[in-house]
Amino acid sequence: MSLWEYTQLFTKNKVGFFTKKLLLFFLFLFLYTAFLTIYSWSDPSEGFNFILVYAQLVPLVLYVIIICLLIKHHRALDLETYTLPALEKKHKYEKTGLSEAFSLELKNKLEHLMGNEKLYLKHELKLDDIAELLNISRHHASQVINENFNMSFYEYINTYRIEEAKNILCSKLENASVSISEIAYQCGFNNRVSFYKAFKKITHITPKEFIQKAA
Repeated sequence: MSLWEYTQLFTKNKVGFFTKKLLLFFLFLFLYTAFLTIYSWSDPSEGFNFILVYAQLVPLVLYVIIICLLIKHHRALDLETYTLPALEKKHKYEKTGLSEAFSLELKNKLEHLMGNEKLYLKHELKLDDIAELLNISRHHASQVINENFNMSFYEYINTYRIEEAKNILCSKLENASVSISEIAYQCGFNNRVSFYKAFKKITHITPKEFIQKAA
C-alpha cells in the first residue's frame, strides 16, 4: 500500500471515529428531547398547545434525519476501509495481461509440481525457479501465488515445508536419533532459526510442543 493510500485510510479512520462520536451525541439529544416531550404531554395540569407540540416535534424529526445520515455515512466509511486492500490488490495486477483462467491453470500446474516433485525441498528455491518451470515471468509467478493462495512466495513454500516437517516429526517419535535441526534441513530450511520461526507462525506451536501433542 502506498503512502497516499495509508494517508487515506488513516483519514477515513479518523473521520469514522468523529462520526461515531457525533452519532452518539445526536442520539443523546434525541432521547433527551423525546423524554421531555413525552413528560410535558403527560402532565394533565397543562393545556394541549399545538404550537408547543410542533416546537417539540421539529427538533425530534431533525435529530432522526441527522442520525440516519450519520449512520449511512459511517457505514460507507467502513465499507471503503475494508475494501481498500482488496481494490489495491486488484489494481496491482489488472494490467499484467494474465487472465483469470490462465492464472488458475498455472495454479494447478504449480500445485502439481509442489505435490509430486516436492520443489520445496530445494534449499535455494527462488521465485525465478518457479517462473522458469511455469514458463512465465517472475512478476506473473508472484501474481499466481498472491492471487490464488493469498500468500507471498516464501509463505507459500514454507506451508509445504512445515507440512513435510510435521510428517517427519511424527515419525521421529519412533526414531529419537533424528534432531530437529536435521529435520529442518531435510524439509528445505537452511537453518534451525528460520525453521522454528516458520513452524510457530503456521502451527502456532513449537516443534517440541508438536511432538508432545502427537505423542
